[in-house]
Amino acid sequence: MGLKGKKALVTASSSGIGRGIAERFAKEGATVFLSGIETDLLPRTAYEIASKTGAKVYYLPSDFTDASSVEELANRAIADMGGIDILVYNTGGPKPGRFLELNSSDWEVAYRLILDAAIRLTKAVLPGMQEKRWGRLIYMTSSSVIRPLPNLHLSNVMRAGVKALAESLACEVAPYGITTHVISPAHIDTDRIRQIAQFRANEAGLSLEEVLKEDLKNIPVGRFGTPDDIASLVAFLASEQSSFMTGQTHVIDGGFTLVSPL
Repeated sequence: MGLKGKKALVTASSSGIGRGIAERFAKEGATVFLSGIETDLLPRTAYEIASKTGAKVYYLPSDFTDASSVEELANRAIADMGGIDILVYNTGGPKPGRFLELNSSDWEVAYRLILDAAIRLTKAVLPGMQEKRWGRLIYMTSSSVIRPLPNLHLSNVMRAGVKALAESLACEVAPYGITTHVISPAHIDTDRIRQIAQFRANEAGLSLEEVLKEDLKNIPVGRFGTPDDIASLVAFLASEQSSFMTGQTHVIDGGFTLVSPL
């Protein structure tokens, strides 16, 4: 993919989708900076990726609900790697729940976790990309930006804001050789998906296995996605091969959004 020597910040990358993306970049020869809230898992992930790929891997624990932590992450990544060519913005999701069950604090936390952190990191990395006249801004969201999902009001609203951010930036930064993209996955086999499925199982009085089995019926390709499915697309979008593409939303869901009723 021609990513050797590029410098990538991949957030929420201690496990799941973020780890898959970071590892793909490292295999391509990029220098990678990891972040995550799991202070025990994050250094182990960094060590494993570096050992497996031979790439330079940096990391810093970060809490996206804390603005100062987000800004510290950006500053450290820029300082340690000497700049950032690729930002892959990824974050865990806020809690599920019915609309009237959510209070003002829930909305504030969701805003800081998802939208405010995306804005702050973009502001931090954009000047360097403009100076180099090359950059990639890739934002992980959810299939909910195409069709809102039940009982995920916090995620639905804030991730839609991230999608709007990427689209708003696209034409403004394109003359600098910078592209923006949104990745909208569904039914990727991660801890987050299982957490949401468990919530639905509890509400319906079913087991987790029963809910996952029903979910599988709504995926036309007949399987759940994997972090590697996401990483393959992200690597392409980060490469020069995608340089004529920008401002787009890419759904990776095995056909779920096309056929599944709300």
